[in-house]
Amino acid sequence: MTIGRSLLAGASLLALGCVSAWAQEVTGVPGSAGATTTITGKQIPPPDPTFGGVIKEKASESTAWWAPRVVPPKGAPNVLLIMTDDAGFGAPGTFGGVVPTPVLDRIANNGLRYTNFHSTALCSPTRAAIITGRNHHSVGFGVVGEIATGFPGYDSIIPIEKGTIGTILKANGYATSWFGKDHNTPSYQSSQAGPFEQWPNGMGFDYFYGFVGGDASQWQPNLFRNTTAIYPFQGNPDWNLTTAMADDAIRHMKELKAIAPDKPFFVYYVPGGTHAPHHPTPEWINKISDMHLFDEGWNKVRETIFANQKRLGIMPNYAKLTPWPKELPEWDSLDLLEKKLFIKQADVYGAYLAYTDHEIGRVIQAVEDLGQLDNTLIIYISGDNGASAEGMLNGTPNEFTTFNGVAVPVKAQYLWYPFWGSDKTFPHFAAPWAWAMSTPFKWVKQVPSHFGGTAQGMAISWPGHIRDVGGIRRQFHHVIDIVPTILEATGIPQPETINGIRQNPIEGVSMMYTWDKANANAPTQHTTQYFEMLGNRAIYSDGWVAATTPVTLPWELSSAPPPDVITGYKWELYNVKEDPTQFEDLAAKTPDKVKELQALFDSEAKKYSVFPLDNSTLARWNTPRPSLTAGRTVFTYSGELTGVPASAAPSILNKSYTITAEVEIPRGGAEGMIVTEGGRFGGYGLFLSKGVAGIRSGKPVFIYNLLNLKRTIWSGPELGAGKHTIAFDFKSDGPGLGKGGTGVLVVDGKEVARKSMEHTLPITFPEDETFDVGLDTRTGVAMLEYRYDPPFNFTGKIDKLTFKLEPELKDPAQAKAELGPTPAPEPDPIEELKPNRTGANTGER
Repeated sequence: MTIGRSLLAGASLLALGCVSAWAQEVTGVPGSAGATTTITGKQIPPPDPTFGGVIKEKASESTAWWAPRVVPPKGAPNVLLIMTDDAGFGAPGTFGGVVPTPVLDRIANNGLRYTNFHSTALCSPTRAAIITGRNHHSVGFGVVGEIATGFPGYDSIIPIEKGTIGTILKANGYATSWFGKDHNTPSYQSSQAGPFEQWPNGMGFDYFYGFVGGDASQWQPNLFRNTTAIYPFQGNPDWNLTTAMADDAIRHMKELKAIAPDKPFFVYYVPGGTHAPHHPTPEWINKISDMHLFDEGWNKVRETIFANQKRLGIMPNYAKLTPWPKELPEWDSLDLLEKKLFIKQADVYGAYLAYTDHEIGRVIQAVEDLGQLDNTLIIYISGDNGASAEGMLNGTPNEFTTFNGVAVPVKAQYLWYPFWGSDKTFPHFAAPWAWAMSTPFKWVKQVPSHFGGTAQGMAISWPGHIRDVGGIRRQFHHVIDIVPTILEATGIPQPETINGIRQNPIEGVSMMYTWDKANANAPTQHTTQYFEMLGNRAIYSDGWVAATTPVTLPWELSSAPPPDVITGYKWELYNVKEDPTQFEDLAAKTPDKVKELQALFDSEAKKYSVFPLDNSTLARWNTPRPSLTAGRTVFTYSGELTGVPASAAPSILNKSYTITAEVEIPRGGAEGMIVTEGGRFGGYGLFLSKGVAGIRSGKPVFIYNLLNLKRTIWSGPELGAGKHTIAFDFKSDGPGLGKGGTGVLVVDGKEVARKSMEHTLPITFPEDETFDVGLDTRTGVAMLEYRYDPPFNFTGKIDKLTFKLEPELKDPAQAKAELGPTPAPEPDPIEELKPNRTGANTGER
């Protein structure tokens, strides 16, 4: 499928008042400073025009000439492309959910609501597809970037022959910007050393304000302006990225229209909500909690959502609600303690969804206040995949427990209950809520074989161009169709070359044919679409879907080794024209159709770089990649260094290591962070203690924070003025992931503390934290004992800091076995309670 069919059709384009960009249009006097021109768009950047003036020996006898400024075709609209994160199809009120989303309602009521629009089932793959118009494997994102592997479909590199919508629109005279989540910069290229071609600024976006990676705290995010880390939250405890991002987008659009009122903008607006951590403000938590939306539990909520979907016309009357899975508990089987916690989790999630929608509304209102609403194409997609079950069966106060295979018992979670959603938590809800938020479908995020993982509610508005306001569209479409829709609406063709590189065809189709009321029930022009993620797969073809039955559970990311990726799967079959929820499996009745579609999947998979299939999950997290640290065992630093991502830092996971700091202490002593990676939700730190009122200050301390569940602390005597050498030596009990070991703190050659740990982190420290030398940029690893407030600058001098790493101790068979969910360690006893920003008690150590 290519964009050519839609562009060359032309009829709908002209009927909607757009202008084709195939022919150049020059305005003003050619050669004058005010002249403008469109470009053919076949080659970007376009070749420099031939000088059109006259050059003599004297300027007085010569004629100046200016190249015309490039502008988009006349009538080309602003484009505001919005996509939220991890919102299941049935979560927003606009698509039947119980959480009010009045801003999504506004776009739907002023335009069209799409009920059969699909993603890839995971974050960064969907995001690669939506900015390129191509399938996720085609652009290197067959899986999330954190578990990229060395195959073309999975290396997390968008090829240069598959340029982004940002690059295309920018070359055609648009102001392009990206706000929010960037999950398409390879993790191994995300440091200050670059390269930056795969950052937003290198992918055609003039301006970037957001975070890099899969998730981020909304209270202390790993935030960038372009490629520079910024820390606006320091000293500002009420700051929240969801609001700050809207503020920055509004400021940016106002600035653009003040300076260049005729220059259209393309704003790609992708907030972190509602991906974990669920971090709304206290006001929104109170507002949603007071509505008691989730008090009757996930089974009843699911029934309510389905009834709403039928009432709104989202689902036809003949649609059936898919059954509740036996792997998830029924609400009525829970005790009161469980119900209370799970309602709290859902209230905070609902608050985050409502809060995110509200702040998106501020951005849209700013467009209207600028007088630009009638000239703006707004595409608002609710979620980049199905609702996330990555909180495991009970939810978690810290999402990184999931990614390290640790299940947190309900009773232990009550330590964080009073401040769930604040910066003291990195929370996620229990998996059954995700299944409910994906109503009426089966399955959830990570699962591409069933619509619970891929169906996204979407609304599109463009006043004066979409006249069937409030209409519903049921044609099958996919995120790869967004780019061709934008190009057709703007009258800009796909380029033949970008920077001299011939471009591969766009693989989606435009959705503009659905905008005409006469085409409300027209057959879809997106007739075939494959799906694959983590070995699960499906193929859509002309109303039929053949799909594999998932063999692993998405709420058990680190379960036992999966079966053979080819032979270990059963195939199901659905006629989704008659059965839109995939309720009735027809595979046994129509085996020939299954075989036909299996063959079609194989053909599509070969075409789009889907092979080799791989159904491993967390085992891929620590796959060797071409990072700046590959092959290094010794790392040396001095002075200050901040904001280094894990991919460019020395990894102490699953190995023995020694950290040696050579420091100078001034008269009167010193305090502060020498080196740290991670923070409140997992990590380590070597520092000199702050103390209280001068007591216990200047003591060398090493803290290992195991997922905010247990902290092991080594400390020594206060250091006097002069030069000192502080070393922390850890001997792992490996081989195997997450093995414990013995740590020894040595000061000036003398052992001052020795302790053992039963477990260490097996997979990852929090990815929104960084490796810092000389200070701590986000959250601290200490809580009560030796507590400090970032940035906690080191007030001495770091002459030399050295990491020496031993080889990782691997036992493949044992490592696979140990990836299974493990019980969380009992949280440390509460020694002291201190208030958080909302006045609740933290109970953290």
